[in-house]
Amino acid sequence: MPSISLYRVEVDFAESPQHPIVYYRKCRKCTTAKGMDRQHNRMVNEAWDEWRDMNFRRLTVSRVPSN
Repeated sequence: MPSISLYRVEVDFAESPQHPIVYYRKCRKCTTAKGMDRQHNRMVNEAWDEWRDMNFRRLTVSRVPSN
């Protein structure tokens, strides 16, 4: 079974700063540090594309342990 990377995406809105939208995305784990950087940048860009039309205040994408 291939190992996975789990990313936590948090979107804060000015209207509700205490209640952000949080969801998780998973994908195959990269084997190199450079690959992990590229994958993280891709996750950030995909999240940006999803929420671009909304008026959000902050978008945070972080890698979390998969267990």
